[in-house]
Amino acid sequence: MRQITLRIGGMSCDHCVRAVRTELSKLRGVELDAVDIGMAHLRFDPSQTTVDQLVAAIADAGYDVLEPVPW
Repeated sequence: MRQITLRIGGMSCDHCVRAVRTELSKLRGVELDAVDIGMAHLRFDPSQTTVDQLVAAIADAGYDVLEPVPW
């Protein structure tokens, strides 16, 4: 498993947190450690999910990844 922190722009409330959590939870091999306003800390299996897929899931929720930070 690889650990990563994603800085996320545009999040401002609990609804935003739930939307991001929901989309990331749909991906195979992803374990969410914490999703907070502006940030998601997670572990993922790179053989099942890529960083690009994580970024796309957050975009599907309506937000932008500002930068991925290895954790």
